[in-house]
Amino acid sequence: MKQEFVTLYGKAAIEREVLYLRSPYLPFGKTAFARIGFELIWVLLFVVQFFDDHGPKKYVGIVMWGIMLLFRTPNLYDVLFRRSYTTRIPLHRIKSYSIDDDLLGLQTMVTLQLKNSRYKKLIFRKLEHQAEPFTELLSQYIAQPQLA
Repeated sequence: MKQEFVTLYGKAAIEREVLYLRSPYLPFGKTAFARIGFELIWVLLFVVQFFDDHGPKKYVGIVMWGIMLLFRTPNLYDVLFRRSYTTRIPLHRIKSYSIDDDLLGLQTMVTLQLKNSRYKKLIFRKLEHQAEPFTELLSQYIAQPQLA
């Protein structure tokens, strides 16, 4: 039995105990290629500054770009190693989920924690009321350990 839920940029369908994410309306800035590329640009700029030869100003530029790269390191780690970009997630690989609302109250963000310590974010519109049925169906498949 296939069940579909409307997300902000497409649909999330659960079929044969697998979560399929289809995003035909995804803008380029939200794609995995754009997110990874934006973070790697900082590394590229630091490397270019390191090999650029402008005399004494070179070291000031290296320190400046190095500090900027140091501040971007947590985002680079998040994009490369923590975030999941898969569009097909077996439900037995989902460890837990959390629900967050945005500041304006228009969207609900469901963060799926996977067993390999990565996470996947799904954004639902509040007016369509799709987040609650999605999380209810998801909670049926998640095996929570029972502590007595």
